[in-house]
Amino acid sequence: MKITRRNIVLDGPGSIKIIPADSDDLWLIYNLISPGDMVMAVTVRKVLRELASGGRDAERVKLRLEIKVVAIDCDKVGSALRICGKNILENEYVKLSAIGAFHTLELELHRPSVLRKTLKKFFERVVQDQFHCLLLLEAERRQHSLREVPDAPNFMNLIKDTKAAQEDFFNMLSNDRGCYGPKHVEVAHERMAVRTLLMTDDLFRNADIPTRQKYVNLVSLVKDSAGAGHIFLSMHISGEQLAQLTGIAVILRFPLPDLDDIEM
Repeated sequence: MKITRRNIVLDGPGSIKIIPADSDDLWLIYNLISPGDMVMAVTVRKVLRELASGGRDAERVKLRLEIKVVAIDCDKVGSALRICGKNILENEYVKLSAIGAFHTLELELHRPSVLRKTLKKFFERVVQDQFHCLLLLEAERRQHSLREVPDAPNFMNLIKDTKAAQEDFFNMLSNDRGCYGPKHVEVAHERMAVRTLLMTDDLFRNADIPTRQKYVNLVSLVKDSAGAGHIFLSMHISGEQLAQLTGIAVILRFPLPDLDDIEM
């Protein structure tokens, strides 16, 4: 994702001009925007022009709209964001009388937009995104091969951590301190028993938006409960092994013997 302009005010509002390059960038923007933020983008609208004859003629024009966000939606394949909000900017086609009217902006790949929000809110949302996942996305974006990935210090630490976590999981699995599968993991989380969450990036970056949101939220909730989370690269051997166990597993803080009574 390109950030072509940034204007950060300490303890005040800040703005960034961003251009998404792929669907993962749109997903990041989706998670950054909150109700109450301001979003500005160029959109196409049909407007009516008065003709000299007294009639009217409709034409489609490009105009710049800025709205105060009320709701945001991401389509199933992540190719566009639809942001609904109240217009706060007057221009040639949107007069002062239309301020406060609802409009929908559609953010698409390779098209710039400006996001304004308070600095505190911005960093709160950024922290919620998973740093390890962003590293993986950047590696893919730069077309690292699997052999090249360990040459980068950040990825050496990541792979080392995930490998150790997986070894720890298999050790714990043998004495009822590990479990796998969405249902078992869900129950373990509800009982505050998750010490470490292991997940493949196929789940964390699922193309189905509700599924993706579910697993992104799960990682955040586990970390909020003083647990740890590890995202496994699907093309790595450890990710392949985890995928064979449904793609999600946990190391438990304490045994949960009755998990065997719960269907996977």
